[in-house]
Amino acid sequence: MANHFSEYFRPAAFLGSQDHMHPAKKPEYLASAVSPVLDERAHAAQLAEGFRIATKFGRVDVVGPRTLREAVDGVYSLAQWQSGFKTQNDRGTCWAFAGTAALEAAYRRKYGMLIDVSEEYVFHMGKAFALNRDGAGAVVQPVENNSSLTGFQGSGDIAQKISENASPPEDSALYLQSQQALLDILPVLGFAGVGALVSQEDYDAIEFCEQHIPLLARVNARYRATGWGSLGNNPSVASLENTILADREVICDVFHKTPNVGGHVLLLIGFDRNRQVFMAKNHWGEGTFIEIAYNNDPNWQINSGWYITDVIDPTFVQSEACWLGNWRANVGNASFRIILRRSEDFASPGTPTKLGTAYLGDGPHDVNGVFLNGGAHLRMFVAPTTAPVPTGTLSGWQIDADLNFADIYNAAGQAGQDPVALSRFNTRFAALFDKGDGSAWQARHGLSAEAYQATFDLLVRQGYRLTYVCGYSEGTGARFNAVWQLRDGPAWQARHGLTNDQYQMAFDDLVGQGFQLVCVSGYAENGQARYAAIWEQRASSDWQARHGMSRSQYQQTFDQLAADGYAPVQVCGYRVNVDVRFAAIWERRPGLEWVGRHGLTSSEYQKAFDEQIAAGFRLASVSGYSDTGIARYAALWHKDEPAEWQARHGLDSAGYQRSFDDLVTQGFRPVQVCGYGDGFYPA
Repeated sequence: MANHFSEYFRPAAFLGSQDHMHPAKKPEYLASAVSPVLDERAHAAQLAEGFRIATKFGRVDVVGPRTLREAVDGVYSLAQWQSGFKTQNDRGTCWAFAGTAALEAAYRRKYGMLIDVSEEYVFHMGKAFALNRDGAGAVVQPVENNSSLTGFQGSGDIAQKISENASPPEDSALYLQSQQALLDILPVLGFAGVGALVSQEDYDAIEFCEQHIPLLARVNARYRATGWGSLGNNPSVASLENTILADREVICDVFHKTPNVGGHVLLLIGFDRNRQVFMAKNHWGEGTFIEIAYNNDPNWQINSGWYITDVIDPTFVQSEACWLGNWRANVGNASFRIILRRSEDFASPGTPTKLGTAYLGDGPHDVNGVFLNGGAHLRMFVAPTTAPVPTGTLSGWQIDADLNFADIYNAAGQAGQDPVALSRFNTRFAALFDKGDGSAWQARHGLSAEAYQATFDLLVRQGYRLTYVCGYSEGTGARFNAVWQLRDGPAWQARHGLTNDQYQMAFDDLVGQGFQLVCVSGYAENGQARYAAIWEQRASSDWQARHGMSRSQYQQTFDQLAADGYAPVQVCGYRVNVDVRFAAIWERRPGLEWVGRHGLTSSEYQKAFDEQIAAGFRLASVSGYSDTGIARYAALWHKDEPAEWQARHGLDSAGYQRSFDDLVTQGFRPVQVCGYGDGFYPA
């Protein structure tokens, strides 16, 4: 697997041998209280399957790797390389914690880096990437993979998974500190509880929603081991010591003999022959290393040993990981959703496998395929019918696509003679309407740059003036929404398609001529920031404008200008690759009461909207924008002269058109129409 360089843009705020051991119809929910130990029989089955795969790949060496060090006075420890202590709490994530701890220590030892790997992602990877089969080798139906919600399906063979699948930093996929925190996501997704999950699509929702694993994590999966080994079952003391003396922590499956009784996974990091004990890093809140006796320990029995051999350069991101999750596919005239659940089959890495599902008009179709060019190129085959096909079938509707590293949330390619465009987002619209002043008006949405320019030229010749423009990304290209009014007014100027430097030059030039910025829209085209704006020549007024602001810069500017007496009158959030930027306009309006919010999910925006309307405010500006895998909203409310108005958000193109037609018949006109990208699950 090859990797590509990718700067980590911002902090954000696999396992289990499940390949053959899951005959159930769907993941089984454990009705009893969640315990941080694994069911003894289930854990034994996982150990057996892991050992089978290790043997298949020739990775078992009961002696252990060649030693690099010697014990000093019978003692050797890797404690100096360990990252800080963490706690798994009431979740069965022990194997994810042990695996990430081994990765973190290896990076610190090799690169001098104190990293923090996402246990949540590793746990998700070990569950959702699985491909379970029945006794005949067919993919289990109706749910083919394991769930982070139910069961444990994990063991020390996480060493294999983290050697084949890279993981991101902790701050891109934060650990959910309790089982309840994971369950609390379900109502947002529309599920009453675990019992409401039935279909593959239901389980996909929790695994691939933004609240669980942000899309940003998938495009920052950079920490990976390059190899792994097994000491087999019931490893000898000598083999465990040898592995530690080779400067490799040992990921151990253990049995906890005292309550809570059951299987567990922890990390051996040293030994003391004099006292006949191993030192281990556990994640039950001890805050220090624990000790396990070589023989007859009263609490622990060591049942296996696994290790990683080396780690990859941390400046590179694994290309395959960037593909996983949901895509909106536009192939010729067809538009449909594809979900890619895995980049490999744990049982047969490096071979064609079932990657996921394409949801066509007649239902779900299997998607099999392979990754080429170091993972940057995906060749997938969509099954001709909804009937399952054998895993790894490379026939059907062939679709080839390449990642776009200028905008990692998009990909493009070919399917026969048809062009292919893949996007992480569905286009949505948020709009504000009012009753207006009776003047004629025109509005358009979803225009290409060429169509926008042609419409602009035509309407300006007819005497219309542009009063609002919004540029937004659709795939790697740009689309435009705009409103024109047929009325008198001051001289005006408009621009679109401007780079950052071009926009700044136009801004400086027009302000120098006495024009004031009245509308600004940031958007991305081919991964680069672009701007559309409107200026009017007005009598001198006190106003401020900024663009290209990061989240923190926007908040800082917002606070400072509010303290200086300025009220925000327009805000625009926009995504450029994986980053989010803001542009905004402020005016000094003494006595105006106002409220401004940004970074709101759809449900948070609706709540804020309802609260502000109840308090007597009206919506003055709304901007939807893509923020990693979902839409967020920035909005302004003013308390000023009452007027009739309406607002909508989260509408697809057809839904917006229906709302438009309905409101126009009631005498409303659009004032603002913001386009943006949203994900595939509620937030």
